[in-house]
Amino acid sequence: MSLQIKPLGQQLGAQIVGADLTRPLDDGVFAQIRAAFNQYEVLCFRGQELSDEDQIRFSARFGQLRKLKLTNVLLDQKPEIFVVSNIKKEGQYIGSYDAGVFWHTDGAYLPNPHAISALRALKVPEVDGTVLGDTNFASTSAAYNALPEAMKKRIDNLQALQSIMHRLSKTLESGIKKDYTAAVKSDPEAIHPVVRIHPENGKKCLFVTEGYTAKILGLPDDESKDLIRELTAHCIKPEFTYRHHWQQHDLVMWDDCSTQHKATFDYPESAPRLMHRTTIMHSSAKE
Repeated sequence: MSLQIKPLGQQLGAQIVGADLTRPLDDGVFAQIRAAFNQYEVLCFRGQELSDEDQIRFSARFGQLRKLKLTNVLLDQKPEIFVVSNIKKEGQYIGSYDAGVFWHTDGAYLPNPHAISALRALKVPEVDGTVLGDTNFASTSAAYNALPEAMKKRIDNLQALQSIMHRLSKTLESGIKKDYTAAVKSDPEAIHPVVRIHPENGKKCLFVTEGYTAKILGLPDDESKDLIRELTAHCIKPEFTYRHHWQQHDLVMWDDCSTQHKATFDYPESAPRLMHRTTIMHSSAKE
C-alpha cells in the first residue's frame, strides 16, 4: 500500500491518502501513519466508510481505548464510542451537543489526560448545499517553540489546575444547561504542568486552555488570569492553527497533548450533525 501525505496547515495537519481503514493495516503502513501523526499532530483520512468496529480496531493500534463514564453519550453496547450530535430522540440529545464550544484539549481535567482523539463524521450539517461545522485546531508545541525565551523561563516550572467545574461555569455563562454530574463525581480536576512534556515524543507543549484551565498555581488571582489569557491567545494565533472543513466519512485524529481544538457552531439545530469519537490513553495511563 502506497501512502501519500499532504500537509494541510502551516504548523500542523496532514491528509493521508491511500490507506483503507476498513481493513487491518500491516505494520509497515501503520508505522508510516504513526510517524506522520507524530510530525503533523492532526491527521485526516477522507472517504472512509467505516463501521464502529473499524474505527475501534484502527484506534486501538495506537493504544488502550478509554471507556468514558458519561453513559448518556456513549453508543449502546459499544462503550468505546463517544457520540457527538445535535440530533434528538424522544426530546433528548443522542450525544454531546455542545462539544467544542471553547478551546480545549480532551480530558485535561483528568489525572491521566487523553492521549489521542479520533472523530468520524457520519452526518455533517448542511445548509443550502454548504457544509458547516468546521473544527479549528491549534498546535501547542509550535506555540511554545515560538515564545520568547523570557516567557519560557517564566512558565517552564509552573503548574495549573485543570477543572471540569471551570468548564461547567463557562458553559452556564454562555447559556447552555448541561448535566456534568457523572464527571464531577469521578474526576473533577487535576493539576498538570503549564508546559507539558509529551510522554511519547518529548515535545514541549503549552497545556493551558480557555475551556479547562482554572488557575495557575502559586500566582495571585489577577496575575494567574492575565497569564492564562496571554497564553491561550498566543496558542490560537493563525500561524499555529488549521481549520478542518468536514466531509461525510472523514476520520480526523489529533494529539491531545500537543494540540487544542474548538468547534464552529455556525449551523442551525435543523441541520443534523453526527460524529463518533474514540479516545486513546497514554501507555502509562490506567483505566
